[in-house]
Amino acid sequence: MIRFIAVAALAFGLGACTESNPEAERAAHLATEPWLGLMDAGDYEQCWHAASPWFRESVALDAWVAKAHEARDPLGDLRSRQLLTTTYATNPMGAPNGAYTVVVYDSRWQAGDIFETLSMQRQPDGSWQLAGYHVREQ
Repeated sequence: MIRFIAVAALAFGLGACTESNPEAERAAHLATEPWLGLMDAGDYEQCWHAASPWFRESVALDAWVAKAHEARDPLGDLRSRQLLTTTYATNPMGAPNGAYTVVVYDSRWQAGDIFETLSMQRQPDGSWQLAGYHVREQ
């Protein structure tokens, strides 16, 4: 059985201004790839260190590692991952003001299929870092 994990996930709803920003969406999407590589390798501690300061302040390292093991380890081997959507937004409720992009993947695993949602936060230097990770069974 695939377990649900949501850590510092952002829901773009009331209070978020969504708009089209292809350049930001592309940059955020590219920034998800090395982070997902760490997740796929089971290097959950390094994933935490590579996430945004807001993520690290919101989620204790030990809690993150435990939840990541619980959600990802039972999946087995990754078979494929395909980008589904990217959504750019500014100032979502429950998060620090700023620019965010939600990147959703359709991921196929040995033990089942999931949607992986990565909320990426633009940092003051212009880079994109993980602000939330959410896994949902298909």
